[in-house]
Amino acid sequence: MQQDIVIFAPHQDDEILGAYEIIRQQPEHTYVVFLTNGDYEGAEVAKTRWHESRKALTHLGVPEGHMIALGYADTGMPREVSFLWRLWHEGDQTLVPSHVGAHTYHPDGGKEYHLAHWGAHAAYTRLAVLADVRGVLEDIRPGTIYVTNEDDVHGDHAAAPLFVRAAIDQMADYTPTIYRYHVHGGDDERWPNRTGDVFEKPLNLDESQWESRVSVPVEDQKDFLETLESFQSQWRDAEYMTAFIKKEQIFYREKK
Repeated sequence: MQQDIVIFAPHQDDEILGAYEIIRQQPEHTYVVFLTNGDYEGAEVAKTRWHESRKALTHLGVPEGHMIALGYADTGMPREVSFLWRLWHEGDQTLVPSHVGAHTYHPDGGKEYHLAHWGAHAAYTRLAVLADVRGVLEDIRPGTIYVTNEDDVHGDHAAAPLFVRAAIDQMADYTPTIYRYHVHGGDDERWPNRTGDVFEKPLNLDESQWESRVSVPVEDQKDFLETLESFQSQWRDAEYMTAFIKKEQIFYREKK
């Protein structure tokens, strides 16, 4: 029996930039968990971004019920301001509000994970994120997990694998295979490389991790582009977005 896959995306579009080919190959067995609402520019933009991800994932054949919103905040890229990075380094129950609010919400007006499972919105705390990530993993028990890389320069991306690993460590007799993917490599104007059809090493990535990379061939680059075009709210960075369309996608297997 084919095992399910969970892809943790800090923001709407990371799932395609980082794991398009994984989703395309096994859409019916793939769940995408959005840790934040991507609401750095406000709740209305968060709604737009949710619909863009839904369009992209529907195009690839992912069931709509396999899109899961945790509903946390997006407060920027640098680690000193980014929401998940700050939250990871706070006390378990320290409230870290954003300019949008202080509790989880679904960007399209539905029920985010915490409300759907526990009947209440979650306060923006480290403990709540950890409980939600663990809850999702306990519900689905995926055989393979894809999540952003701790070396990624975006604070949300760097913190996401820390929450995932901490949640797994709380679960008995559960040892999924974990792959990391990179989205921000240290200089968005230089990485991904704008020429060439394979990736160069991200500027901020350890050489040993790069040497152990797993390359997954991309079968249909035209479809990759069509899928990415779902994210029109992000298309002001079209050169950056389309730089991810290469003959491969790169992953790094976690070694615990």
